[in-house]
Amino acid sequence: MSYTTSRDTIVLDEFHSLLRSAAIHSEKRLQEEYEGITPANFEHELDMEDYRSILVDDFHQLVEVKKLGHALAISGLYRQVETHIKRVLRVTFPDIGKNKIKKIVSGEPQAEIDGSVLDGFDAVNELRMLNNLIKHAESIADVELANAYPGWVAGKELHDLDKAYDRLKPIVKRYVRAFVHEAYARSDAFEVAPEGGTS
Repeated sequence: MSYTTSRDTIVLDEFHSLLRSAAIHSEKRLQEEYEGITPANFEHELDMEDYRSILVDDFHQLVEVKKLGHALAISGLYRQVETHIKRVLRVTFPDIGKNKIKKIVSGEPQAEIDGSVLDGFDAVNELRMLNNLIKHAESIADVELANAYPGWVAGKELHDLDKAYDRLKPIVKRYVRAFVHEAYARSDAFEVAPEGGTS
């Protein structure tokens, strides 16, 4: 039985790509409309200003939609990692309890496996913190995240989550690959680890 995540991010990647493409297209259209406004198109100057305000509002709305989409990609990536790790743990350690699984997923060392020492753990930990802040803190960075990863500022809105997704994804994949091999290596149920991890 193979436990790979080689295809797990394809849908997320396509979603991210479509979001970027649609956003670029919409921004260009709004910019062209805004720059093309002339008094000749309106009976009254006030109508022209009202239309400009509508376009500005549309632009701000687009910015918010982009932020939401990037946040969903971050949460989706973490959800895939979490689900994959839980699945691997249930196979390699059939008697493991839910509480231990939860601790291992969050990086707490356990007798079965210590994920915190594996290649890429910092990226997964950062991803986990970002996911929690997106879900429970309205995408505002907290002191824990800022202290652990200096690129973030406590009390400020999480920014450039699209760049964070691109930065973290390949490292997170390395972690999942390392986790799969470590779990199978430490399991009494398997002699040889399957082709696991990500590509």
